[in-house]
Formats: sequence, structure tokens, C-alpha cells
Amino acid sequence: MAKKASVRDVRRTNRALLVRHLLLTGETSRSSVGSATGLSPATVTNVIAELIDEGIVRERGYLDSDGGRRRVLLGLDPESAIAFGADVGETRIRVEAFDLTLTRLGARVHEFSGRHIEPSQVVEIVTEATESLIAELGADRSKLLGLGLGVPGIVENPAEPSGDSLVHAQVIGWDAVTFSALSTRLGIPVYVDNGAKTTTQAESWYGSARGSEHAIVVLIGDGAGAGIITNGRLYRGSSSSAGEWGHTKISLDGIRCRCGSRGCVETFVGASAVLERWRGPDHEWRGRETEGVDALLAATHAGDEAARAALDDLIDHLGLALSNLVNLYNPQQIIVGGWFGDRIAEEFLDAVRASVRRYSLEQPGNEAVVERSRLGQEAVALGAATLPIDRFIETGWP
Repeated sequence: MAKKASVRDVRRTNRALLVRHLLLTGETSRSSVGSATGLSPATVTNVIAELIDEGIVRERGYLDSDGGRRRVLLGLDPESAIAFGADVGETRIRVEAFDLTLTRLGARVHEFSGRHIEPSQVVEIVTEATESLIAELGADRSKLLGLGLGVPGIVENPAEPSGDSLVHAQVIGWDAVTFSALSTRLGIPVYVDNGAKTTTQAESWYGSARGSEHAIVVLIGDGAGAGIITNGRLYRGSSSSAGEWGHTKISLDGIRCRCGSRGCVETFVGASAVLERWRGPDHEWRGRETEGVDALLAATHAGDEAARAALDDLIDHLGLALSNLVNLYNPQQIIVGGWFGDRIAEEFLDAVRASVRRYSLEQPGNEAVVERSRLGQEAVALGAATLPIDRFIETGWP
């Protein structure tokens, strides 16, 4: 028998509904909040009064009126809380600080080489960067909501306090890794999730997928991953491993993938794979793939036939890989992001769209809109910061 909701449960639910609406909508009035959330005027008045007393919401002036009583504007107080988001990428760790409205306050970036970093190094780097940002901002530690950590691989128990989250990133040698030490070092909650999934949440809240019920966000760098939105919510699968698109197969042979298999999507569309097709396995940009992509694009524009062939091969295989997502999930949108994906979408989006339609079933292929991410390459850190913000919305102060 289902447990009956208590008055406290109802109040918490109403509070979460109002805070989330204010976060995603911005400034609005009490009557508009009631219309959007379906809550009664009395409930809106009472909950807003509590949130003002807590310092989370403040009145921001009045809406223009053609007559009658003026409506008071409400909004979240951005200075009431701070959240951090960290992106453990392929060659760098980026840590950013955000206020309660997810406005960026500052950032720290640490570069590393080799696409491999030990978890203990991640703890050290993120701790140093976060403490540096706290000092720079002069932040009151009582206002710190926590840190979200976007990582590669599969995360068990994602977005739970870090001691309960286990990270399995086979391609970089992480097996059942926990980041509880990071929470201990910083003295704040740490929430961990897969980087593609944090990006998808950011796109859903503020980016190209905002308002979309069915969308897929793909991240392409040296590797490839995806986040899936279905019925307006992030789809995780039975053990949160949904979205490992880069290790789905589009060939029975090909070069061996980092995961040990062959024919994986990332061995056709990842930056290293494309550079290798252009210049061979010993290409001079190993470890400097961003420079290699710049050189590849410059060579293409200069009429280099080998560079053009490598890009044509990329677009063909990317369209094939994305068409599988179209045929399986029937999304309204596919959003292309990641540092390499952003470069592809910037210059060759129309060609990618044509390739997707070529390999998709006609009806879902014509429906799916393939577009470039609006949030750019910093979307993972922004998405990671939504983890402590989301927990705050649902449960209050940590």
C-alpha cells in the first residue's frame, strides 16, 4: 500500500515546483506562477513567503500595468547560493562556479595529456580549483550547495552523494571508482554523473533541447557519447548505462576501439580516428588533436583531396550512426555537441543532416531536427552544476 503523503511532503513538493519554475523561467509574478504550476493562489502566496524569508526568492519591482493593481515581480536571489560544476574531459579538467540562477561566476582549467588521469589526480585538481574559486569569490561556505562532477564512463547511483556513486570507465582504466575523498576534502556534497548525461540536462534546461519531449544530445570528441531525453526526462536504463552510443557497432571490423572491440562508432567519428584516416596511424597530432582538427579543416578548404575524403568519410559514418538513434528512438531533435562535434556542426551541419536522412527511415528521418548545441564546449560543467542545484530544489539546503 502506498504511503500517504504528509503535509511536510506536500509542502516540499510545492516548494520544489515553485523554485524550479523560477529557475527555468526567470522573473515572473505570483499569478503567473500559479497559472504555470497549477497551484492555488493561497499556496503560491504561502510558499513564496517562506522562500522570501529563507532568502531564496526576492521581490524585484513591478510589472507594467494598464490599470488596476500592479503585479510584483519575483525572482530567485542569485546571491543566496553557489554551486560548482566540474568536467573531467579527455585532455582537461574544467571547474566552474555558478550562482543560484546558474550564472557563471568563475572558472579554472587544468590541462593534462594522454586521455588518461588517475582518480586521485582528479581529486587533487578539483579540490585545488574549487578552493581557489571559493577564495576568489569570497564565498560564505554556508551558501555552498555542493559540486557536480561530470566524468567519462558508466556511473552507478548517479547524482547521489559521492560515496554512493561508483564510476566504471573501462577505456581509461577506472573500475568501481568512488569520489568520496573529494567530498571529504571540500567539506561539501559531491554528486557524480556521466558527462554526456550532465550535458543533456544542461541542454534540456537552457539549451537546444529546452521544452523538447524527445531529444538526443550527442557529444563527439576523441570519443563519443549520448544522452537521451524521453517524455521530457533523461533516460538512464536499468543501471544508468544508457547512452553509450560511442560503443555501439556500425561495422564488423575496423580498427580496435579503446573498449577492446571493433566497429565502434567512436572509431569512425572520433577526432583521432578521423585524423588517422587522413594522415595515417603515426600522425603528428597525437595528443594534440584540437590542433590536428584545425589543420584538417584548413587543408580541406585549401583543396587537399585526402583531407576532403577523410571528412566525407566522417560525415557518412556519422550520419549512419545518428540514423540508428533516429530509427530506435524517434527523437524530435538530435543535438550535436562536444569539442569536435561542435566543429563539425559549425561547418558541415547541412551535410550531416543529409547523411542522417539518407540512412534513416523516411518518416522519423524527416521529423528529426539535427542541430548544433547552443551551449558550446562548456556545457558539461554547466550540466554538472545542475546536480547540486537539482538536489537543492528537491530537498532544500544540504
